[in-house]
Amino acid sequence: MLVGERGVYRLARALPSIQVPATVQAVLAARIDRLPVEEKQLLQTAAVIGTEVPWPLLQAIAEVSEAALHGGLAHLQAAGFLYETRLFPEREYTFTHARTHEVAYGSLLHERRRVLHARIVGTHETLAGDRGAEQMEHMAHHALRGEVWEKALAYSQQAGAMAMARSAYQETAGYFEQALTTLRHLPESRAMHEQAIDLHCTLHLAYLPLLEMAQVHEHLQTAESLAEVLGDRRRLGSVLASMTQYLSPT
Repeated sequence: MLVGERGVYRLARALPSIQVPATVQAVLAARIDRLPVEEKQLLQTAAVIGTEVPWPLLQAIAEVSEAALHGGLAHLQAAGFLYETRLFPEREYTFTHARTHEVAYGSLLHERRRVLHARIVGTHETLAGDRGAEQMEHMAHHALRGEVWEKALAYSQQAGAMAMARSAYQETAGYFEQALTTLRHLPESRAMHEQAIDLHCTLHLAYLPLLEMAQVHEHLQTAESLAEVLGDRRRLGSVLASMTQYLSPT
């Protein structure tokens, strides 16, 4: 763009002929597109894992040899896309900037992202072992985006229960709302409707400490309607008791 020396730089070409990307995202997208195909795919795969990329997980899903993985990661670090954050107990990498991660993730087609997220779920379950509870939020995230609906439901509920146990009610509501959304992707059955009632009841308990009474009312009313349609007298009684306790006029 510029030629000359200090103090006497000048434009090499006229300004109208210089193409400047309009946004930071466009600059990053252009840099990613210029990567060799293998390195671009490796960066995209890392982006699906998340902003923090453990070596064992990347190695398990990247579908390249260990030598190619080492080489690709070295080049991505040299290019400023990733940097190494930990060596022990296992190597881990991080994206240099959240925007870099966002652009790399967005450059993947939806179907490819879905396949990788689903693959991560199975790999996570194998690698996590006894530490599975620590990874519950990640498991819920990947199962949802991988459209592994039954696992997404289970992991969202477990992540919600863990959040409620530490009184993180906003997170609790988010995970159980996510579970409710996931439930709609499963085949209709009595068990599915029973789970929906239970989720609505749990959600009213999450919104109570947040003093979001409109949400409390909405979830209890929905639970009441579902229980009546299902003819589930036990659940209906529980819902009505909650409505009497929390929604009665003062």
